[in-house]
Amino acid sequence: MTLKLPRPLERLPSIRAKLGLVIVFAVGMTILLVYLLLGYALSDSVVETVPGRSLADRLAATVGFLRDNWIQLLVGGALAAGTALFLARLLAIGMTQPLRDMAHAVRRMAQGDYGERVDTGSRDEVGQLAEAFNRMSGELGNLERLRRDLVANVSHELKTPISALRAHLENLLDGVEEPDPGTLQLMLQQAERLTRLVEQLLDLSRLESGELPLDREEFPLGPLVSQVASEVQAARPGRRVDVLCEVPAELPAVWADRERIHQVLFNLLDNAVRFTPEGGSVRVRAERVDGRCEVRVADTGPGIPAEHLPFLFERFYRADTARARGDGGTGIGLAIARSVVEAHGGRIWADSEVGRGSTFTFELPTAPAAVTYHDDRRMR
Repeated sequence: MTLKLPRPLERLPSIRAKLGLVIVFAVGMTILLVYLLLGYALSDSVVETVPGRSLADRLAATVGFLRDNWIQLLVGGALAAGTALFLARLLAIGMTQPLRDMAHAVRRMAQGDYGERVDTGSRDEVGQLAEAFNRMSGELGNLERLRRDLVANVSHELKTPISALRAHLENLLDGVEEPDPGTLQLMLQQAERLTRLVEQLLDLSRLESGELPLDREEFPLGPLVSQVASEVQAARPGRRVDVLCEVPAELPAVWADRERIHQVLFNLLDNAVRFTPEGGSVRVRAERVDGRCEVRVADTGPGIPAEHLPFLFERFYRADTARARGDGGTGIGLAIARSVVEAHGGRIWADSEVGRGSTFTFELPTAPAAVTYHDDRRMR
C-alpha cells in the first residue's frame, strides 16, 4: 500500500499562490533561524564579562535579546518576506504562462479547434510539457482531418454506386431502359463495387484494431506471386501490359498469412497494371535481405510526384483522383496493404520518379528452420 503524504497546498487556486506561499514559508523559517543564531551570538557579548555563565544563562540572554528587539526583527522579517513574495509572483508570471496557455488551448480543442499552439522557450519541465502538448495537438489535428476526410470519402464512394443503381432502377420502372443483359450487367458491377468497398472497409477496421487474427503458415512465395499475376491479368483482359515474375526458386519460404499476403500482392499488382500504359510492363522481384524476404513490385507507368509519396498509404488517398475513381478503385487498397504488412511485423514503402515508373516494396518474415517450425506446431 502506497503511503499518501499530506498536501496542504491543494486548496490554493493557482500555482503562483502555492509558489509564493512556499517561498514566504522558506524565507520565514530562514529569518527565524538567523535571528536565533544572531541573538545567541550577540548574547556572548553580554555574558562574556561575567565568568562561569552556563548554557542556560546564554539561552536566557538570547531570549532577552529577542524580546528587547522584537519590533525591529519583526519589521525586518516582514520586509524580507514581502520582497521575496513580490519577486516570486513576478517571476512566476513567466513560469506559469505556458500552463495558462495550455489551459486556454485545451478549451479551444474542446470546441474542435486543434490549431492552438503554446509558445515557450523554457527548457524545464514546463517547457517539455508545452512541447509534448504541441505534438499532441498536432496529432489530434491530423486525426481530426483524417476523420473528416474519411467520412467525406466514404460518403462519396458509397453514393456513386448507389446513385448509379438507383438511376438504372428508375429507368427500368419508367420504361426508359429495357432489362437487357447489358443493363443488368452494369447494375451488377455497381452492386459488386459497393460490396467490395464495404468488405474492404470492414477488413481495414479489423486489421487496424487488431481484431483480425493472422493464420500464419510456411509457404513458398513464388507460386503465390504467379497465381496473383494470372488473376490480375484475367481481371483486366484488355490491358496489354506484361506482368513478369522474377522470384528465385531458392528463396526461403515465408512465415505469413497466405490469404492476407495474396490480398497485398493483388492490390499492388492491380494498381501497377491499372496505371501502366499499353505496352508497358510490371515486374515482381523478391530476395532475402537481412534475414527477411523483400518483395518489390515495379512498373513503367507515369510515376508519382514526390509530394504524394508520404500519403499513398492513407485511406482514400489518390495521387490521380479522376483516373482512380473512373477505373473502379476504392482508394483503400494500399491502406489495407500497409495494415497487413505491419501486422506481420514488416514495413511497406514506395519509391517513384515521374516519367520512369514506381516501385512498391514490402518486407515479410522468412520461415524458421524446419525443426523449430514443427516444434512450434506441436506446442500450438
